[in-house]
Amino acid sequence: MRRELPNLDWLRVFASTAATESFALAALELSVTPGAVSQRIKALEAFLGVELFQRYAQGVRLTEAGKRYAQRVLPSLDQLTHATRDLMTGDANKPVRLTILPALAQLWLGPRIDAFHRGHANATVEIWADPAIVDMRTSNFDIAIRYARPPFAGCDYRPFLADDMVPVAAPSLIESAELDAQGLPVGVPLMLDTYLNNDFDDWLRLTGHVRPHGLMAQNFSLYSMVVEATLKGRGFMMGHTSLISDLIADGRLQPLSDQWVAAPNQFYLLTRAGAPLAPVAQAFVDWLLLEAGAESGAPESLPTS
Repeated sequence: MRRELPNLDWLRVFASTAATESFALAALELSVTPGAVSQRIKALEAFLGVELFQRYAQGVRLTEAGKRYAQRVLPSLDQLTHATRDLMTGDANKPVRLTILPALAQLWLGPRIDAFHRGHANATVEIWADPAIVDMRTSNFDIAIRYARPPFAGCDYRPFLADDMVPVAAPSLIESAELDAQGLPVGVPLMLDTYLNNDFDDWLRLTGHVRPHGLMAQNFSLYSMVVEATLKGRGFMMGHTSLISDLIADGRLQPLSDQWVAAPNQFYLLTRAGAPLAPVAQAFVDWLLLEAGAESGAPESLPTS
């Protein structure tokens, strides 16, 4: 009877090669030779009957089938790795796993995380910056910080950061650009990111303003890139106070309106309903809430179904 699962070693090599699209880099990571990597990939392809990589003189590239397989297999391998590590190390050394929106990870958590480690030198925090919504009931994440609104099925949750919206720009742009009757700069683009690309329209709707005629938009994949471009005076953007309050406070970005409105979504800190956290994970939650100035009382719960 033919085996239904390939050799685990082949999958481990496939995971490293898929992540780097390089036999040489995968070999370096796994402490084997590139030839050993190539041999295992060929064995996996023979087992599956599918070509996973296209070979070129300059390297390799995942085929469409390889990409689909990687999307399905890599998360399972990651869960297997963490389950094994958790069992072997116990709760005392168990990593704290957090899923968080990239913008919040880069602009809010990143500048602060060293303060947590100074007080918890032996703690390991794994931060997964990804806009994808993770089901906490089936994932191996301890904590999620989500930009949404309740309900959160199967989760205990606390309000985390209050988020208001207001258009902002660099002082240099405000001084040089013509402003329309609504206070918005004329003839310069609106900077948007793919995740928060509706926030300007939300602000217009909530304030009663109208979209400027002929307004151009420049799109970025990350909110941090929007912030960087705006700081350089390349356009204006919708500011979210949960993410850029420090930049407004020190004058590097200035509001273009006195109408600040609450964003339709807000930040919440989630944990799995009814599941007690390991001490280090609870310490991280307490620290996050303290840094955010949020209430650290008992979380609200929702049914698991």
